[in-house]
Amino acid sequence: MIKAISLRPIGYVVKGIPKKSKNNKISKYKYESSIKIYNEYIAGLEGLNEYSHIIIVYYLHLAEFKRLKGRPWGRKDMPEVGIFATRAPHRPNSIGVTVCELLEVMPPYIRVRGLDAWDNTPIIDIKPYDYYDIVKNPRVPSWFIKYWSEKSKERNYRGIAPWLGP
Repeated sequence: MIKAISLRPIGYVVKGIPKKSKNNKISKYKYESSIKIYNEYIAGLEGLNEYSHIIIVYYLHLAEFKRLKGRPWGRKDMPEVGIFATRAPHRPNSIGVTVCELLEVMPPYIRVRGLDAWDNTPIIDIKPYDYYDIVKNPRVPSWFIKYWSEKSKERNYRGIAPWLGP
């Protein structure tokens, strides 16, 4: 068994989404974020600007692992499920993965919309989003469909992020 894995960040979030509060309902799709890439990785950005969307892999540096089961979004009307059946940040390995709209590449910076990461979040990797990443009509549980129906209307996903959803 592998005891540890060592990763080096390629950059960090300079401008992320604001931290949530009870009065602050945030849709990550309304915010533009900036990422600074470390100098030794700047050459890796060449050609990235030809894509409309990218996949950002990052380390959730402020998340703490709590438990293996819970209710999605902490809602009592949702069933208790395992952590791997959710997108909760409090995981055994706090790695985040988000598809973002790529707005601009200006080395050493890139600007994106839709990144759900805070300031100073370490970036582990960037990948282009292309035809291999598209799944049409994925199967999801009924509790997720309920949540999606509520939130997509409330947060106007069709207006601000029309590429989302079924």
